[in-house]
Amino acid sequence: MEKNELYARARRAYELGRAKVASKAMGAAAVLALAAVTLGRSPAQIAFLAVLLVPLVGALAFRGRAAGRAVWPGLLAGGVAMLLPLGVVMGGDAWLGIDCMRFCVPACVVGGALTGAAIASLAARQDSGESEFLLGGIAVAALTASLGCGLAGGAGLVGMAIGAVVGGAPVLVAAHARR
Repeated sequence: MEKNELYARARRAYELGRAKVASKAMGAAAVLALAAVTLGRSPAQIAFLAVLLVPLVGALAFRGRAAGRAVWPGLLAGGVAMLLPLGVVMGGDAWLGIDCMRFCVPACVVGGALTGAAIASLAARQDSGESEFLLGGIAVAALTASLGCGLAGGAGLVGMAIGAVVGGAPVLVAAHARR
């Protein structure tokens, strides 16, 4: 067997393995989107978010490295955060208008803060690629969590993002201070 042919076979096997990892992550993201629809979220809004989330997860997982390692923690943290506003909605029969702003937006902010703190804590433990892990993880977690925050509209999504920054920044700063 020629050296170039051996290299080509090894490369194909490597890429097939990366594709399998990516397809599993994409499947998990799709299941989370389906769960959000099942729990009462608008299929149109979820489809829009899923069109962003699923390929992002696939690309990061396929690429690997630090951002690829952040995919599963991002899906997990975002999935937990997704359930907070959905839980608030399921607790009442009509969370619209001022009630939504009173309960749903704070749930989005709390979810974002928990997500940001979790991802920042994991990013601080990375031997290399801390920034790449943080950006990849927050992007995946924010999109995943957003599957539950659409009831509050743009305010819920902004609340989730602000919560992630406010919750994650202190954890990351404290980790750097200890080094």
